[in-house]
Amino acid sequence: MATPLVNKRVLITSGPTSVPVDDVRVITNRSTGEMGRLIANACAKAGARVSLLEGAVTTTVPLLKNISVRKFFLFDELDRLLDAELKKAPEVVIHAAAVSDFRPRKIFKGKIGSSDKQTIRLVPTKKLVVGIKKAAPGAFLVAFKLEPVMARALRGARRLATSSDCDLVVANVVSGGAYQALFVDRARAVRASASSKVEAVRKMLSLMGATVNNV
Repeated sequence: MATPLVNKRVLITSGPTSVPVDDVRVITNRSTGEMGRLIANACAKAGARVSLLEGAVTTTVPLLKNISVRKFFLFDELDRLLDAELKKAPEVVIHAAAVSDFRPRKIFKGKIGSSDKQTIRLVPTKKLVVGIKKAAPGAFLVAFKLEPVMARALRGARRLATSSDCDLVVANVVSGGAYQALFVDRARAVRASASSKVEAVRKMLSLMGATVNNV
C-alpha cells in the first residue's frame, strides 16, 4: 500500500499526554514532540496535506506554515480529537504521540494538600492505536514503540503490528542521547534501520513511497 504522499491527507499525533490526579496536578511523560514535528514537516515537503494533533511539546523545531495544528493536553482531549479527525478518512495516520498508559482510578476534587498522604491507584488507559484502523480502515498506519532497549522495543513492535493492524511500526530507543530505530512491516519483518531521528524520518517516508531530501 506504500504510495507517494502528494495531495494525501496525513494525520499525525505527537507529543506528551497527561492524566489528572486532582484539579491542579497531572501525571505526564517526557516526550518533547521533536519527532512529530520532523515527520509533519517532511510530509508537508513531500506534498501531503498535513494535520497535526500536538500535545504540550518542548521542542524548538519550527513547523511549516501550511500544517494544520490542533493542540491537546490531556489524554481524553487527544482521544476526542483523534476520533473526530479519523472521521475525515485520512489516507495516512502516523501515531507518534507518547500516550499515557495509565491513569488514576480516582481523580481527587480540588487540590490535595501538600501534607496529605494519599495512595494513588493506577489503571490502564484504553489503547488509542487499536481503534485507528477500525475507524479509518483505508489508512496506512504507522505506529511507534519506545522502550529502553532495542530487543524489547522490537518484540513490542512486532506485537503491535499484529494487534493494531499497523502497516509499519517504528521500534525506537533513546539512551544517553543516542537514538536507534528499526522499522517493522505488517508481516513483522525488519525493513530498515536508522541511527538518528532525521534519518528515521527519511527512512519512514521512503518505505511509504515518498522522498524528501531536506527534513
